[in-house]
Amino acid sequence: MKHSLTIALKNQSVAVERFLRVVRHRGFDLTHFQLNIDDGQYHVTMTVNSDKPIHLLTSQLNKLVDVKAVTLQNLQQQVV
Repeated sequence: MKHSLTIALKNQSVAVERFLRVVRHRGFDLTHFQLNIDDGQYHVTMTVNSDKPIHLLTSQLNKLVDVKAVTLQNLQQQVV
């Protein structure tokens, strides 16, 4: 199932590396990735694909110190 996430991070390259490592370790395939800087912080929009429950990823991302917010949108439900 595909999921789209929007993540607000601290403006540090280490923060991006940490959260990408979590995505990889949780077994999610990254299919889209976009990084923007706004108001002194990174805004990441990404699409992941996996048969695993998405809460496994979002709960881990929310625990990271560098992550300020995680917003989830299920893309599977948008297909008509």
